[in-house]
Amino acid sequence: MKILKKILASSLLLAGTFVWADPFASILSDYYSTVAGINSGMDDFANQLSIAIPQAATQQNVWADAYIGKLLPSVPPHLGGGVNVGFTHINTAGLAKAASALNISGIKDSYYYPVFTGDLRIGGLFLPFDLDVSFMKTGQINANFISDITVDFLTLGLEGRYALLEGGVIQPRVSIGFGYFYNQGSLMANADAAQAGVNYKIHTMYVSAQVSKTILFITPFAGVRALVSKCDNTWEWSINDSTAVAALTAEGKATGGSGSVVTEEFDLNAFQPQFYFGAAFRFLVLDLTASVSTDLRHISDSKLWSGNISLRVSI
Repeated sequence: MKILKKILASSLLLAGTFVWADPFASILSDYYSTVAGINSGMDDFANQLSIAIPQAATQQNVWADAYIGKLLPSVPPHLGGGVNVGFTHINTAGLAKAASALNISGIKDSYYYPVFTGDLRIGGLFLPFDLDVSFMKTGQINANFISDITVDFLTLGLEGRYALLEGGVIQPRVSIGFGYFYNQGSLMANADAAQAGVNYKIHTMYVSAQVSKTILFITPFAGVRALVSKCDNTWEWSINDSTAVAALTAEGKATGGSGSVVTEEFDLNAFQPQFYFGAAFRFLVLDLTASVSTDLRHISDSKLWSGNISLRVSI
């Protein structure tokens, strides 16, 4: 009877192993090289986020007017605010590589990362400058309109601009600016049996120059930025399937992995030059602004670019 029980138990264990093994065949066939591939893919993706998130953030507080005018003394005082909605094209080949090894389906080599913020800009006091603050905090968003990805983020931005030319009948408006953004969040690929993702914390500083000219109710504009950033991006992956976890644990194999991409200081040698342009359409106190920006340093390898639409009330 004891022998029969042992045979039955062994048969059930073997059957369970074969039922489990199929979804994770890539891991079992060459476990250590597969894990190394997952780790390499996640490391690459964490690096991609370190350049993509600053791109996404700085495109959120773009105003068409290179200078909005003074708050005081001015009648009316110049200020405004509204909402920004956009996306940034991100290279997710590393995440797709890791997800494929973990049998997380639907992850492609690129992803349109959604971003939205609220911002407020006020004109300066006596001197020709303006100041902007932008902010947004979300919970977890299931952004699976392209793949099974969830995101959440916190963004806080500050910008000041000084008008070199305040503009006139013929003269355009020209300003130079300085800004700072802090971004914190995550991007995760999920499935029932496994998950992989990155948690990021990124500080970005930038300088900019912009020119604009209003013609009737349309204000076309163009500008350049130079960004430097530092990041603390941590990545992790794990297998959630209980049978898989039990089998790998019994063999002394990892059921997950983690790592980080950290830059301690702002690296001036890794600055990101950007070009952006667009136009605003004004109706009474409403402004609808559409803009596009591209990272000149990473457009060829990562195809890094952003699009954004803003709706504001301004006077």
